[in-house]
Amino acid sequence: MFKSIIAATAMVLASSQFVWSADYTIRLSHGDNETNPTHLTAVKFKELVEQYSDGKVEVQIYPNNSLGGESEVAQALRMGSIDAEILYTGNLMPLAPSSGVLMLPYAYNSTSEAHKAMDALLEPLNERIIQEAGVRALGLMEKGFRVLTTNKPVETLDDLQGLKIRVSPNDIAIQTFKSWGIEPIPMDWAEVFPALQQRVIDGQENPYTTAISSRFYEVQSDITEIHYMIWTGPLIISERVFQSYPEDIQQVVVKAGKEAVDYGRQVSAEKTDEAIAELTKRGVNLHGAPKDEEKWQSSAQALWPQFYGQIGGAEWAEKAVGIIKSAAK
Repeated sequence: MFKSIIAATAMVLASSQFVWSADYTIRLSHGDNETNPTHLTAVKFKELVEQYSDGKVEVQIYPNNSLGGESEVAQALRMGSIDAEILYTGNLMPLAPSSGVLMLPYAYNSTSEAHKAMDALLEPLNERIIQEAGVRALGLMEKGFRVLTTNKPVETLDDLQGLKIRVSPNDIAIQTFKSWGIEPIPMDWAEVFPALQQRVIDGQENPYTTAISSRFYEVQSDITEIHYMIWTGPLIISERVFQSYPEDIQQVVVKAGKEAVDYGRQVSAEKTDEAIAELTKRGVNLHGAPKDEEKWQSSAQALWPQFYGQIGGAEWAEKAVGIIKSAAK
């Protein structure tokens, strides 16, 4: 009888222990400050995960690359030593080449087109990046088209000639600017502001919000809306970590990820409008799209087949381009 009571008690404790063990922590890294749409997306993800899991899951946010650079953290996700991250697609691409389809120049004509395309791409893209990098995208956020800031008006391709433009150290960006007749300058992000300040370079390309957060209005006088690339940033989670969760927690994480990214896109649009207003107020000349943007577009799109080998191969790239075009209709 006594042995039976002990056995029954052990079973109760074991079952209770199983319930209590449904207590998970997600460490989420990103590279931006607390005012950036990236961080606000991370905060929304934290709120939703903790709400939908009834407190079973805690999300800890590490902004400003406090756990390491974006590429370094992405490597850690593969091993499951860090759980989740929001990062620029260009920094995921070395580990997950197939994500590069998000960076094809002039793939989208508007943010609404981009959102439809990114949502349609999410699942087929996951099938590939899980294999390539051991990570799963819960959603694809964006922070607006990368606009060109310069210290002189650029309204045509002729105006661009002779300018020294910084681009991210990414072959797609480099080759795109070369197709427009200039030799772009790949440069680490930390060097960009002093290089602009000292006139080592004449311009750079990033979203409107970056022109505010990085104070480019202090060293740049003009902005041109080249719609060649929209800033995309996947909210990714380690596949190893994801598969360690029970199904109900997986569903919570997926649901919260999608909703957080949708929220981040909305915040991004609001922040972009605020940035445009602030830049105008500070006297920056906003020129809108180039007068001959069709030339910029045709030159850049002609490069697509050249990039296919870098972004997962021609079969995947052509499939992804088909998804993008169908979603935009």
